[in-house]
Amino acid sequence: MNFYTSIFKPKSPKTWILKSLFGAMSIIVFLFGFNYLIDPYNITKFNLLNIKYKFARDDRTEKVNFFKTLDKFDNILVGSSRVYSINPRKVSQIIGGSTYNFGVGTATVEDHLGILLYLQKNHKLPKTLIIGVDFYTFNPNTPPNSYFLGNQELNFLSYANQDSSGYWSKFLSLDATRASFKTLKNHIKNKNEKPRFDTLGWGSAYFDDSKRNLKDELPEIKAEIEKNRILMYSDFKYRHIDKKRIEYYEKIKQICKQNNIQLYIFTTPLNPILLQTLDSHQETKNAIKEFKAYLATFENFTNFYDDKEFTDNMYNFQGATHTTANAGDVIMEKVLK
Repeated sequence: MNFYTSIFKPKSPKTWILKSLFGAMSIIVFLFGFNYLIDPYNITKFNLLNIKYKFARDDRTEKVNFFKTLDKFDNILVGSSRVYSINPRKVSQIIGGSTYNFGVGTATVEDHLGILLYLQKNHKLPKTLIIGVDFYTFNPNTPPNSYFLGNQELNFLSYANQDSSGYWSKFLSLDATRASFKTLKNHIKNKNEKPRFDTLGWGSAYFDDSKRNLKDELPEIKAEIEKNRILMYSDFKYRHIDKKRIEYYEKIKQICKQNNIQLYIFTTPLNPILLQTLDSHQETKNAIKEFKAYLATFENFTNFYDDKEFTDNMYNFQGATHTTANAGDVIMEKVLK
């Protein structure tokens, strides 16, 4: 056998299989070790690199794991990213006690009940529960958030009565790897870029610049509404509210009553352009009327959906879907009055 044939001689299938398995195992070990070291979700009790700010893409896992290190709170805010802008300190200022903002992105009713069940299981039920309900939340065509479905602590649909050991698989996820790279980059370059939530779960990045040029924002707002059309209201296929989700809300009401929890519910305000878009479709308009009528059966309910005093002011909104921090203060003053 000459040198040429020894180099280019085809390898046996067994050799290729072994090399492939070794390569795959090496990648798995590297990813697990890297994500474990950075730990963007704060799953472990260690911070070996003394990283100040971590950047988890999955806000549910981020908040659940961070919440494990915190004491019981008197007041809990629940809702989607539309609740991010509500400063928990404002709630404490109005009704007293300690407050945590447990808002998570694109939350549906499943999240609302899942968070309450999580608090109950961990003996951290609050004295006051404040829920911001989005207009799409009861749409049967809007599925639960994928991060909710993958979260064993919150997903009561398929992971009930399981412990949190499944979170170790998070160290092998693409989300964890992306978050680890961003966290490490910020740490090494010492940018001091802050994560989206503070220690009380508040998304404090929401701005309140009353001198904004809204004329320049309008094209972006309209584009954002169109982009999220299917996600938010399933291409206007919103004919009635989901009976199953009504059952979940009745469960929330029951838990609050059994544990003497003061429950406040409000519909999150809508950008007037989005409100006009929804009301231009009769079926969606009828479904949301049914949605508001159901929520009105709760004792402490505040309707912002068509609150002209609030929604007619574009400066209350950041982009197409979120409110500013100042507007969040106004919301709480109305809800908790």
